[in-house]
Amino acid sequence: MKKQGFSILMVFVFLFSLIGITGVSNKVHAADTNSGGINWMNNTKYWPLGADYAWKDWGSDFSDNGWTDRFTKIKADFDSMASQGVHAVRWWVFCDSWAAPLFSSTDGSGVCTGLPDKWIDHMIEATNYAKSKNMKIYYTFTSFDVAKTNKAFYHGSIIDNLTVRKSFIDNAVTPIVKALGNNEGVMAWDVVNEPEWMISSNDGGNPGEAITGFSLSTVRSFVKDMVDCIHQYAKQPVSVGSASMKWIGGQYNFWSGLNLDFYDFHWYDWATPWFNPLRTSAAALKLDRPVMIGEMMPDTMNSSLKMSHEQVLEGLLKNGYSGYMLWAWTDSNTNCVGKTSPDFDEFVKNHPELPITATSGSYAKGDVNDDGKADITDLFSLRDALLN
Repeated sequence: MKKQGFSILMVFVFLFSLIGITGVSNKVHAADTNSGGINWMNNTKYWPLGADYAWKDWGSDFSDNGWTDRFTKIKADFDSMASQGVHAVRWWVFCDSWAAPLFSSTDGSGVCTGLPDKWIDHMIEATNYAKSKNMKIYYTFTSFDVAKTNKAFYHGSIIDNLTVRKSFIDNAVTPIVKALGNNEGVMAWDVVNEPEWMISSNDGGNPGEAITGFSLSTVRSFVKDMVDCIHQYAKQPVSVGSASMKWIGGQYNFWSGLNLDFYDFHWYDWATPWFNPLRTSAAALKLDRPVMIGEMMPDTMNSSLKMSHEQVLEGLLKNGYSGYMLWAWTDSNTNCVGKTSPDFDEFVKNHPELPITATSGSYAKGDVNDDGKADITDLFSLRDALLN
């Protein structure tokens, strides 16, 4: 008993030294001296550096049907991405909604009734695996593909039918953000991928053939309702994956005033002559939040840029941008496998001030009971654990 008492006393001394000398820190050390990065959890910053995963099995990635085999392949992909310098992963949840969420009918008139069995369980499992690899997932809820009219189903009414939209938000989006809204494996939430392809040309959008062209005000209303829901239940930030700088300040300003936490645009070579972030600083876009590139052409050396990813990254950092993600690990035609290394690792090494491998800082040294602070209750918790 005397020896046990001495050991406990020494642990108490150690804990008091953590509390009294180091204090309780709720900051990400990498962000303390750097203003770069998107606004992340608990007033911290995060600088996304990674790749789009897109999807493993279009629209049914988190289905329980075949999950064991699919998740084995997903984990192998994440292992490979982690080994090649990928820290952030953009992943589509519903795509065009062919498989999920569930609707009372498939002709666009049906309301959303919920999610397939174990859908959320599998999202949590995938998120936790990403977190174990020091990666964060940027979940994209839907895409302009939901407005395509040349398929045997149609769920574009989540955009313009207020009843269907509410059912989608209440029964599909809300359960997901409630389950994952405090998970450090989630980087952010992307409301909709490239919505400009389903916005009427009269409003400055560019809808393709067999796609419903909604008014800009309708799509903004959808985005606002989604943002409000996610902010209610999730600590992570929210954005929109715009198809080009053109629509977030380059020519139009579609997404300001919706309470987004950061702005995200996609950059492919078709846009380079007119909308090039190496020639246009983030500040020149006159936006009220940080700006990142959520999709980037994977082969920049063979593009009009003739630059490596590391060179592009240095130019973007100089111009005030706050993230960089390549398209796309699982795209069979245009993928970034082998394109991230060694450029990404070199960029991380050269910029230790950037919060690329950040946590939310919600822990504290000496926080035994995991309540976010180190105090006298942690001493008693540890005492009880040791005595028992």
